[in-house]
Amino acid sequence: MRNYKFRLYPTVSQEDVLVNNINVCRWIYNKFIDYTKEETVSQYDLQDYLIELKQQESWLYNYHSKMLQMVCVQMSGSQKALKSLKENCRKTGSLRFARTKKTC
Repeated sequence: MRNYKFRLYPTVSQEDVLVNNINVCRWIYNKFIDYTKEETVSQYDLQDYLIELKQQESWLYNYHSKMLQMVCVQMSGSQKALKSLKENCRKTGSLRFARTKKTC
C-alpha cells in the first residue's frame, strides 16, 4: 500500500469557509458537552438533540448534515473512551469545552 500526502493551498475565501465550518463544529461540540454534563448520553440521543438544535438555530441548516453528525460520533467516542478508562480504575476528569485557537 502507498500513502500520498497532498498539501492544500486554499484561497482566502476558501480558508474563511473552512474556518467557519470548524467554528460551527466547535459550537456544536460545546453544546453537546453542556447537554451531557450530568450523564453519559448515547449517540442517538445526541443526534436527536442535534435535530432540536437545528430547529432552534435556523442558521445550522446552512451547513452540511454529515459534518454536524460527525460531531455526534466524536462526542460519543470520547464518552466511551472516558467510560472505559473509569472502568479500568484510571483517574479521569470530564470532557472539556473546545476553545478557539489563537493565530499569529
